[in-house]
Parts: sequence; C-alpha cells; structure tokens
Amino acid sequence: MKKIVRFLARWSWLLILCLIIGVVGGRVLGTALPPTYQATTIVQLNADAHAATTIQSVDAYAAQVTTDSLLNPLLKKYPHLDRQTFLSRELLVTANHLQQNILIQVTLTDPKNAARVANSLAEAFVGQQNAYIKAQYDKQVHLLNTEIRGEQNIIAGLNQKIVQAAQNSTYNPTNTLVIQQLSTQVSQQNNLLNQYTSARQSLIDQETLHGNPLSITQLATPPGKPSTIIGLIPLSLLMPVIALLVGLALSNFLEQHAGRINGTYTLFQKTALPVLGSLRWTRPAPHNLPVSALCDSNTSFAEDCRVMMADVLFHAEAEHAKVLAVTALKGKAGSSVVAAQLAALLARSKRYVLLIDANLYEPSLHKRLEVPNDFGLAEMLEEVRVFKVRAAVHADGSSSQEQFDRVERGVLSIGSYILHTRIQNLDILPAGKPTMNPSSLLSMPEMDQLLKLASRHDDHFIVIDCPALIHAEAHILGSRSDQTFLVVDATKDRIKQVVNAKEEMLNTGMKLSGLIVNKLGRWI
Repeated sequence: MKKIVRFLARWSWLLILCLIIGVVGGRVLGTALPPTYQATTIVQLNADAHAATTIQSVDAYAAQVTTDSLLNPLLKKYPHLDRQTFLSRELLVTANHLQQNILIQVTLTDPKNAARVANSLAEAFVGQQNAYIKAQYDKQVHLLNTEIRGEQNIIAGLNQKIVQAAQNSTYNPTNTLVIQQLSTQVSQQNNLLNQYTSARQSLIDQETLHGNPLSITQLATPPGKPSTIIGLIPLSLLMPVIALLVGLALSNFLEQHAGRINGTYTLFQKTALPVLGSLRWTRPAPHNLPVSALCDSNTSFAEDCRVMMADVLFHAEAEHAKVLAVTALKGKAGSSVVAAQLAALLARSKRYVLLIDANLYEPSLHKRLEVPNDFGLAEMLEEVRVFKVRAAVHADGSSSQEQFDRVERGVLSIGSYILHTRIQNLDILPAGKPTMNPSSLLSMPEMDQLLKLASRHDDHFIVIDCPALIHAEAHILGSRSDQTFLVVDATKDRIKQVVNAKEEMLNTGMKLSGLIVNKLGRWI
C-alpha cells in the first residue's frame, strides 16, 4: 500500500495533467460529436388508390420529398438547418414496396426539433401531393366534360338534320337514305358520349373514394435515446477516465524505466558492488537527532546502522583498512549522518575512532556531536601552508627552517585541533572555518601525513566525511583512504548514476568498497 501511495505522490503531476487533458478533450469531442436523435414519420399510400392512373408509384412519391418546393419552405421555417448537411446526413427518405409506405427519418442533435422537422416535412409533402392528385382528377373530369359537351352538340346537330330530312322525305325519296346514315352517326356519337360519361363517372367515383391517397399513419415523437453508439457514450465522463488510465500506464512505464532505487537487490545486480547498508527512513529524521541519542534508540534506522557498521567492520578488517572515507553522489544525501553513525558505532565496539569532517563546504558533524567548530581541519592545513611559505621565504633562517622540518617529519602536533566527544573512544577533527579554497587545502600532501599519523595504531580507525563527488576533493580523499563507501540517496539518485559514478571513482584511483543506501522508504 505504501508503494502505491508513493507512486501516486511521485506521478501525481502527470495524472493531474492527463485528467485535465481528458476533461478538455471530453468537452471538445462532446461538442464535435454530439448525440444525435432520429425521429421517423410514416406516410402511407392507399393500396387501392394505386390502381388508378392518376396515382404514381411509391418510389415516385418518395423522390418528391426532397424537391425544392418542399425543402425551401421548411428551411425558412428552421433556419438553423444547413441545406447540404440536411440532405446528405440528417434526412433519409425510404420507400417500402411491401407495405406501400414512405419513411421520413430526420436525425438532429435536438430530439424535439427532429420530431418537429420530420412531421412538418411529412405534412407538407402529404398536403402538396394530395392537392396535386385532386387537381389531376379535376383536370381529367374537366376534359371529359368538354368531350361530353362536344358529343352532345354533335348529336344535337345530327338530330336536327334528321328532322329536316324527314320533313322533306315526301318530296325527295333519296332523303330516306340520308336519314338512315344520320341515324347511324347519331348512334355512334351516343356510344362515344356514353363512354365519356362512364369515364367521367369513374373519375368522380375514384376522386370520391381516393381523393387523398397519401396519409400520415405515424407521427414522429421526440426519441428518448440517441440513434448512434457514440451518442450513448458519455464522452464528458469517459474521456477523463480513459485519460487517467493512460496516465497511470504512462506513469508506470516511466517508473519502470526511471531507474529508481527501491531496494538493494537490483542495485547490487547493476553495479556488482556489495551493499553494506540499507538504511530505512524514520520519523523524526535521523539528521535531527544527536548521534548519542540515535545510537541508543531502537528505531529501524538505528538497527540498520548497526548492521551497516558490522558489515563495514568486516570488510575493513578483512583488508586491514584503517582509513574509511564516506562520500555521496550529490549533497544532502545523508553522507554526514552515515559517517557520524558509523564512527560512533565503531567507537562503541571498543575501538578508537577519529572522525574527520572534511566536508569544508557544508560542515555539520560538530552540530551532531555537540562540539564547537571554531578551529579544525581548515585552520590546521592553513597553518601548515603558512609554515611552508615562511620556510620558502627564509630558507637560510634556522627558526623557520626548523618549523618546516618538523612539519615535513609530521612532528607538528594536531592535538590542539582534535576534540573529545561525549561518546567514549570517539574524537572529532571538525571542519573549521576555511579562508582559502577547500580544494587547495585538501590536496596538500600534509593531508596524507595526517591520515598516516592518525592511523598508526592497529586498533585506530579514521572515518572521513568527504564532500560529494561533484567536488574534486572527494576524489583526492578517496584515493588517499584505504576504503571508500558511496552513500546512495534512494529518493534522488538513479541506478544509472550510481553505475557511472562507480566507473568514475575507479578511474580516479578511489578504492570503492561498497554502497550504503540511505532514505529507503521515504515518501518523496
């Protein structure tokens, strides 16, 4: 559980960024792909009326739905509709031959508008086509009435001729033949008149029965559900979830390839160096406690330090090492805490230990061991440099020359700079307050003499708190020590950095004997 919370704390910025992108993307997609609703109106064609010559096929009527005479008034009534988009995407007219009906389907983002547009288009279509069909009936009836009147006039004229011929038949015997011919023509015209009259009556009957062959059998109602799968998906909610999952996957990928130090096994595999300390982070922070109090505590950090001291002591005695240097990749890694704790635990194991604070950039051991820092390593080395300069200037003077010889032979006493601590067998050489460049001080050959002088006894150990590896002094002190231990900050350092540091330390002549992992389990 702690690992998960730590993971979320490390990558919370990426998860928040993905969540923001998901919210914005959901709104953009929601605007670009809004849910659409399809409303359907059904127009029925009377099957009996379809037999009449005036009534067209259902396909022909379906083609009439998208004519300008219907669309132009509709688009004026609904100005938010784009003609091209409406015809290509939002309007679908389908003819059903089996049931002889026409489906008018309108798809819009507003369900109420979709139903209104479909019904308005269907009503306008039915009214227009029924009016047109009625006009066709009326036109054909009018034509038949004209034909009937013409036939009646012809028949009346023939009958008048027959009457005249009959009146003159006594005087002209040939009129009888004329009357017979006229009677035959009248009979023929009466047949035509009867046909026209029958056809007119048939049209009148058809108009009476099927004057409105098109009718709306189903009005569209506002649909309750979107017509597409995309419309059913709440993009404004789904996109943030997807973005958050992508963020988790990306964070996990970056975490796997970040090379973080979450344990010692992977670090040992990559560096092929023994891990002599695995120090778990505790509260209160170890650097806020005095060394003596930390040695007596039962915290996990104190227990880990005891194990570390045993491992370091084992490696040191195996190689007869007396001068132990502690450094780190960067500052604030806790190398001073580790050096102080190692020295204190070695002193408690009945061994004399001299702790040298060589971190002249950020000295802190005097605070942890509760000793003053008025004079120390810096003043001692500066005094040696002054002696050398004076000896060089007064090469013939016996007094300065004698002091110089005493320095060269290591006779110069360092006892005035070494302070006793409250921990038995543990002395400290504080950093002091340098007035010169720390690099020029720590590179002096007298530093090597100091280490040899302090470690001349078999049961004496020197623990040096070195600056970080970014300073050249760390490489100088490491090369002059018997063993060097690299403190790795589990919260900031990466495995690749440790591997590169190992190669760099070995190339500069440092005797890198192992790693000490600090701040394991810290949240950030």
